[in-house]
Amino acid sequence: MKTESREHSLLKKKDKMFRRLLDELNESRAVVIVEGKKDAAALRCIGVSNQIFTLSKSPDAVAERVSKHADEAVVLTDFDRKGEELFLRVVSALESYGVKPNVDVRRRLRYIFGVRFFEELDRKVNEFKEKLEEIER
Repeated sequence: MKTESREHSLLKKKDKMFRRLLDELNESRAVVIVEGKKDAAALRCIGVSNQIFTLSKSPDAVAERVSKHADEAVVLTDFDRKGEELFLRVVSALESYGVKPNVDVRRRLRYIFGVRFFEELDRKVNEFKEKLEEIER
């Protein structure tokens, strides 16, 4: 019984964190940078309304484009080796164009949902919500 109670408490805490994160993101003027179209689609499915740029070109080219639209960019590359390398390159490129890279959203989404690949985010969010609903029944 105590385990369920702790689990429920943690899920409620993470749900609140996610709702706050989504509100903060959607209210900001930051653009979002992802690796591909599936990542962008997953973000739209969970309710992200910000402008999304995909890394279809070099990080430098994307950073240049972003600099014409925003002062801040949320970087959401995957947590595999390729994604981590891209993350560092994108952050560096953004800084060189005077755009503030937001790396906190990426870290928070990983904590809340245990996501490794952002194209899975919509599925992870749905599984999370189902688990929370199941416990609350």
